[in-house]
Amino acid sequence: MEINRQIIAQHVDLPVMKLVGNVADELHRECYVVGGYVRDIFLKRPCNDLDFVTVGSGIEVARAVANRLGRRAHLAVFRTFGTAQVKTRQWELEFVGARRESYHRESRNPIVEDGTLDDDQKRRDFTINAMAICLNKERYGELLDPFDGIGDMERRIIRTPLDPDITFSDDPLRMMRAVRFATQLGFDIYPETFEAIRRNAKRIHIITRERIAEELMKIMRSPQPSRGWKLLDQCGLLPLIFPELAALKGVETVNGRGHKDNFMHTLQVLDNVAAASDDVWLRWAALLHDVGKARTKRWDPQMGWTFHNHNFVGEKMVPKIFAKMRLPLNDHMKYVKKLVGLHMRPIALVEDEVTDSAVRRLLFDAGDDIDDLMTLCKADITSKNQNKVQRFRENFDLVKQKLVDIEEKDRVRNFQPPIDGEEIMTTFGLEPSRPVGYIKDAIKDAILDGVITNDYASAYRLMLDKAAELGIPHAHDGHLCHTTMSTPLGTLMIAASDRGIAFIGWDKGSVEKIAQKLKLQQVEMVTPLLSQCIKQLGEYFDGTRREFSLPLHVTGTDYQLKAWNELQKIPYGETISYGEQATRLGNPKGARAVAQANHNNPVSIVVPCHRVINADGSLGGYASGTDIKRQLLSLEKR
Repeated sequence: MEINRQIIAQHVDLPVMKLVGNVADELHRECYVVGGYVRDIFLKRPCNDLDFVTVGSGIEVARAVANRLGRRAHLAVFRTFGTAQVKTRQWELEFVGARRESYHRESRNPIVEDGTLDDDQKRRDFTINAMAICLNKERYGELLDPFDGIGDMERRIIRTPLDPDITFSDDPLRMMRAVRFATQLGFDIYPETFEAIRRNAKRIHIITRERIAEELMKIMRSPQPSRGWKLLDQCGLLPLIFPELAALKGVETVNGRGHKDNFMHTLQVLDNVAAASDDVWLRWAALLHDVGKARTKRWDPQMGWTFHNHNFVGEKMVPKIFAKMRLPLNDHMKYVKKLVGLHMRPIALVEDEVTDSAVRRLLFDAGDDIDDLMTLCKADITSKNQNKVQRFRENFDLVKQKLVDIEEKDRVRNFQPPIDGEEIMTTFGLEPSRPVGYIKDAIKDAILDGVITNDYASAYRLMLDKAAELGIPHAHDGHLCHTTMSTPLGTLMIAASDRGIAFIGWDKGSVEKIAQKLKLQQVEMVTPLLSQCIKQLGEYFDGTRREFSLPLHVTGTDYQLKAWNELQKIPYGETISYGEQATRLGNPKGARAVAQANHNNPVSIVVPCHRVINADGSLGGYASGTDIKRQLLSLEKR
């Protein structure tokens, strides 16, 4: 690789570099920028972390630099390690004195002595990280590359400056770093260096799991993470740091029937996901999606090799793997666990007939992670048979469209059933118990199976039916419970029986009439059903609700019931004439009968008789007065 002095000059011709160089000259210190920043100049990668080596005290230089930068700089000193850090809004500056190191066999923590720049470059992990650029005025911008790091970048290899056996035995984490750099940069590991990793692989046991996890996370964020896992396998580190993944390797054959290599399949899925998403936790889900296959592999003479329930076994393995590898046991782990457990569901839909019920349940279980799950599952379609892959992908696209259609229609992603356990207990006067769970699950299952729609009225009616099956009476059986609510149009009276809303209106005396008509005892109290009614009416008056979903308990003649049912079909904000309503009921000349039926409607607003007016556009009558009718229509047109 040709050394372009102009490029070096551009990268060191920075105010912060010149400031550090000037401070070093004033202190009569040799000072160099080293490591990743120098490497990335030639790799043309951005780098905001600057590492400086001084011959002498790095802490002393750091203090002087921080003083020169003033209030915009924060200084942190780590005396134990002989290092210091200066942070500004743009840069992180690390300072250390040049040193030489020696190691005890059972620790990667070195014995440190003062040294020269040459000593410091020799202790670096790889040649590409052992280059330095001088910042002293007399030699400003001079590159020092004693181990041909430039040449190794040109050859695209990872190589140690000195004997790799000593390098890796002294600090075994460097083995992980070699794999990580090779993965990130798309480099090869020099054969002699790679063989040394194999020879020293067992030394990895002295490295903390946290440091290993840091390197694995960097591998997983790389453009092609499978490269890192293959290298870890080939050098012998994989079974030592991740035996569950290593267990997926290999193909077993019985009677001429084998299975695919689940390790290689997993890495293909990982790369497929990496090509589609930068989300590192989705990538972890891809890596772990088949981790349960080693434990579930069975030979069946009729079916061949099977991996029944490997997704559920893998799901249970995820928390233990994360804990052992010191990966976070927070929502990230739960996300990976969830996707591992669900990853077979969309595939099953591709293979089987896609029912609305199955799609609803998948949407419910996956929630906001449904798109990531579908990305994982599409990545999981791998085969050497391209016709098979094409057929699966076409079917998979049908499933994706079905998900969109069902979600738009039924809104089941992340849905909570309209009625929860607390309401069930209050409605029937129950303590937490099995019947409560039974009724709650029955409502959820009925919605997911498409037996009922996802709304309060349907859920309430099913709740009553399931309670009746169990012989559980309503807590307010025989009562007409009533309350009031304030509205922009005055105080509204609301009453409900155990079956549903029986009255909504402004006439307080009507509550007593309804109680007599239904032969119920009046009780002034707020039940869960009345609370729901108040909530929906409040939303209506706020302009955020256009349709109601409330169970009704109204009685009347067959004609009245038909008329009131027809009222509920009139869209929000629209009106029809009495004659049009009569025509819809099959009697164009029955406008007077319609008007009388509407006048007797006991459930105002929810059964919107205010939306029926005279043919000439005048309001016509209304049980609560034409002023109330006018205000309701005005409210709906705002």
